[in-house]
Amino acid sequence: MDKIRNKATLLSIITVLLLIGYFVFNTLENKKRIIEKETNTHHELLHHSYKLAVLDTEKGLNRLAFEMLTDRKLVNAFEAHKRDTLYQEAMPYLNEALSRGEADLVGFINKDGKHFLRLMDPKKFGDNITKERPMIAKALKTRKQIVSFDVTLYNISLVSIFPVFKNKNFLGLLQISAKIDRIKERLNDYGGIKSALAFDTDALRKFLPDTQFKEYGEYSLISFNDPLFLELPQAFSLEESLRYTNNHRTYIVTAQELNTYDNSSLVRIISAIDISKDEIAHQRDIRKLLLVSLLVLILLSVVLYFGFKALIDRIRSLSATHVKELEHQLYNDPLTGLPNRKALLEDVPQKEYAAILLLNIDNFKEMNDLYGHEIGDKILLSVAIAIKEVTAAYPLTLYRMHSDEYALGLRETVTTDVFDAMGKSILLALHQMRYNIEGITVFVSLSMGVDICSEDNCDLVGRADMALKTAKKRGISFVKFEDALHVREDYQNNISWTKKIKDAIDEQRFVLYYQGVHHTSSQNIFEYEALVRMIDDDGSIIPPVMFLDIAKKSRLYPHITHFVIEEIFKQLKKTPHRYSINLSIDDIMDQETQHMIYALLKSSNVGDRLIFEILEGEGIENYEEVSAFIRHVKQYGCQIAIDDFGIGYSNFAHIMRLNVDFIKIDASLIKNIDTDPDAQNIVSTIVDFSHRLNLQTVAEFVASEEIYNECKRLGVDYIQGYYLSRPEPLV
Repeated sequence: MDKIRNKATLLSIITVLLLIGYFVFNTLENKKRIIEKETNTHHELLHHSYKLAVLDTEKGLNRLAFEMLTDRKLVNAFEAHKRDTLYQEAMPYLNEALSRGEADLVGFINKDGKHFLRLMDPKKFGDNITKERPMIAKALKTRKQIVSFDVTLYNISLVSIFPVFKNKNFLGLLQISAKIDRIKERLNDYGGIKSALAFDTDALRKFLPDTQFKEYGEYSLISFNDPLFLELPQAFSLEESLRYTNNHRTYIVTAQELNTYDNSSLVRIISAIDISKDEIAHQRDIRKLLLVSLLVLILLSVVLYFGFKALIDRIRSLSATHVKELEHQLYNDPLTGLPNRKALLEDVPQKEYAAILLLNIDNFKEMNDLYGHEIGDKILLSVAIAIKEVTAAYPLTLYRMHSDEYALGLRETVTTDVFDAMGKSILLALHQMRYNIEGITVFVSLSMGVDICSEDNCDLVGRADMALKTAKKRGISFVKFEDALHVREDYQNNISWTKKIKDAIDEQRFVLYYQGVHHTSSQNIFEYEALVRMIDDDGSIIPPVMFLDIAKKSRLYPHITHFVIEEIFKQLKKTPHRYSINLSIDDIMDQETQHMIYALLKSSNVGDRLIFEILEGEGIENYEEVSAFIRHVKQYGCQIAIDDFGIGYSNFAHIMRLNVDFIKIDASLIKNIDTDPDAQNIVSTIVDFSHRLNLQTVAEFVASEEIYNECKRLGVDYIQGYYLSRPEPLV
């Protein structure tokens, strides 16, 4: 018996040793993968931190410019060339900006290119440096805002130049800049990110031939805030990221290119973040792992030798524990710890919930793309906590369904009125919340689809999901399931609609309707906006809301776009009118559509009567692609309008960088402007700032005389809506 036990014990020890070795090997490999993943995360953090630092700095410059350009005394002093008065009026703004750490230099430049006033050096004026500073010359020529990194008389800076107008009279330029050190300070504040500047070595030697700098390839360090940058390997390339260890500390080092207004490289900023704590933590985990493995081996050897049976019982106990953990993982969400969709689907028939409420975060994909997945996960967790707090007083159980969706199960039976009030109250409370995620204030809006049912065998989850999809489709916050929704029928209809659209394309059953855009003061038509319609088999007219989304999903949308473009150019040749057409970001990114537009513009010579309307919320943040398209069509005299401004990610900062001509204010702000003071204030701000930037404004959805009069009072330039004209074929 002892021999059998000893053999069994020895065999078990060898087996355990192999298992521990395999476990240690796999754990070390997992640790290696974790380190690589964290390294990539730090790379992304450095990249996004740099972008955020630049955007924060630009935001400060824009805020200072807005404060100064809305001060009538200051603008009047500039117009009257009263240097002392201008200095007295402007210095408080600069001092406040200096105290906030948002700007370093402010200067006024006459429209002839001569410096009128430097606030930091008021005795120096009258010089013309437009040849040395092409950025100033371009701003004087275009009378548009330019934001760029540039070399000033004082430093490498982020420079923002604003045109100064009074009553549409161009007075000159306001130049505001923040030294590159501001961006470096922000990087340090965001997470101890160290930084240095590297300049092209050949160019640097022309300015400073006798000065020695630390060189890395074609670049030389000109400033740094940590000696680390002097100790990088000589072979360090600014084109690649680097994991570097120095003096027992580990860093992630990356380089970003700072470009001028014409996209030429000015200087490179090198950023480094200390990840030594992560490295130490990983090493400590490995040591613990090895120590624990050794102790386990010794312990198991002793236990096996003195009680093989007890070990078997222990293994069985551990197996039961693992089963429970696996079961927990099967029915619970790993991020929030909430029960998951599988748990809900099993709980619904057991607990017989009286109702289900589904919540979905609006535009979460855009948030994830903007802030990154790490911030996205924190937003999801914060929303889950907020829902739990808001619903604590209700008999509700919270579940995490998938991605950005949550579910609430109602444990008690209530009346329909009470249920509706409860759902809307929860939604209202959640919409009033703001979330601070790593210093970023995030507003989250949600859509809710609900179903309440007192009958047996109700598909609560499925019907609530139908209601939620309807809410998202209609762009409203709250929808309760009812048979009239016919969501399943909509899915089936998509197939028939796809065939209907394809047949209409093949049979050329599309037409254009035109709606006038009127001068506000005279009510005369300034232009016609082209709106596509489909003719059904029976001759009835089908509006675009019925078929455009399905056309996009079925990849038939480009055919419709091409029809609209061809038809507009026919009208431009036949009539003297001005026309506008809508382009989505998909149209702009489509090479075939681009080439078609460029070819027609080149051959027709009618571009000066064509306006392209770009939807502000559909990826307009893709500056390079959109800007390239705008630059190309403007060569032919075309104008650009930003459509639906005031929703989504409305931002004057990126609108100013796109060289547009019109701002079309979204209907959601206009339709109640005669009774809504908040809408009046927002529209007034948009109109005022647009006029200061020499942009014209258009109010959409003007449906009554009261709305028209309010838009006219607020100074809107053009009016579009049923009050003055409806979409109709052009006679």
